[in-house]
Amino acid sequence: MEILAGDIGGTKTALLRGRWRDGRLDVLAEARYDSAAHADLAEPVRAFLGDAPPPPVACFAVAGPVQPAPGGGTQARITNLPWRPDSARLEAELGIARVTLINDLAGVGHGVALLGPDDIVTVQAGTEQPDAPRAVLGIGTGLGMALLVPDHGGWRVFPSEGGHVDFAPLDDQQVRLREFARLRLGLERVSFERLAAGPGLALIHEFLGGPAVDAATVSVRAAAGDARARETLHLFARLCGAVAGNLALTCLPFGGLYLAGGVVQKNLGLFRGAAFVDAFNAKGRMSDLLRRVPLRVITEPRVGLLGAAACAVGSPV
Repeated sequence: MEILAGDIGGTKTALLRGRWRDGRLDVLAEARYDSAAHADLAEPVRAFLGDAPPPPVACFAVAGPVQPAPGGGTQARITNLPWRPDSARLEAELGIARVTLINDLAGVGHGVALLGPDDIVTVQAGTEQPDAPRAVLGIGTGLGMALLVPDHGGWRVFPSEGGHVDFAPLDDQQVRLREFARLRLGLERVSFERLAAGPGLALIHEFLGGPAVDAATVSVRAAAGDARARETLHLFARLCGAVAGNLALTCLPFGGLYLAGGVVQKNLGLFRGAAFVDAFNAKGRMSDLLRRVPLRVITEPRVGLLGAAACAVGSPV
């Protein structure tokens, strides 16, 4: 069956057209679009399809919560983008018989089963329990989470908005960081996503006295030896490790906790380093327990897109 899949985030919209044959996905075409350059999801999809007839089914993994729509189907609110995709409206506008919307980290969760050994880097070996739950943590423009539970030889994937839990400072510096973020962003409440995601990297750089630059520039400066940028990455890694450890305590993913997202893949050394791993395990009386959790980084950038492709035909994995 021919399918259309999409991985929709606040920064990029990745689209794939493919065909499932005997449980294997053959990719026919792929493209990537700047999300902010388009008014809604239908625009880049139309550009991608061109004059070709649309496939019968599509699945879009979107960076935000997905809920039932009042008139049937589902609708989504993309957290870092003003799009409000609706499955029934997309079916009508694009001429696709069935459109499915899922959370982007649910897409990553479905994609994990499609990965090979070369698509994963082990950060902490832990003690894997094959029948135990898994979890995924996505660090990109936003901070996302999902839980995977074994189900009759496959996996059921449950999305989460856990990236929006309250930021909990661990020391005096982080208390000052929370206050800086609250005032800088004009917020009463600071969530972990505000700091442990791409925009947070830039915010931390300002907090430490650096100029206002984007996350990519911070990484470039750190690689060039800039001390302020390196300090920024170190603090950022500690925050990401803390929230990853919180996720692990919540669901005990002894099947593996998988890290995904553009920030992770572009800063692989950071997430293999002591600042991240030590913060992950620094949970007081539970530290020995967390050292048993396998920590892995997904290096395949299309994992969410592949997961959406699987969901387009009812998740064959």
